[in-house]
Amino acid sequence: MTKKQVMTSIDSDIHKKAKEAQLNISALTEWAIRDKLNKTQVDIPDADKCEFCGKEEAKASRDNLRGLTWLYPNERWICDLCLRTRINQIPVGQK
Repeated sequence: MTKKQVMTSIDSDIHKKAKEAQLNISALTEWAIRDKLNKTQVDIPDADKCEFCGKEEAKASRDNLRGLTWLYPNERWICDLCLRTRINQIPVGQK
């Protein structure tokens, strides 16, 4: 994610108190805007193992789709084999 510097206005007393409290005004402003827009930020932990079977594997990439994939909303790393196994377990409706 790229950051862009923008100008914003804040009451001088609030700014002073925020500085005294050592608050990160930029981070708080970004959080407040994300909250109003219902945009969540997901922190993805680094891993090199599938959290389902424990297999060590490199992460998948745009150039190599086989490997560990971040599974959302479960928020877990999953290997290609476990992902395919779980996809095959999804019941398919019949007519």
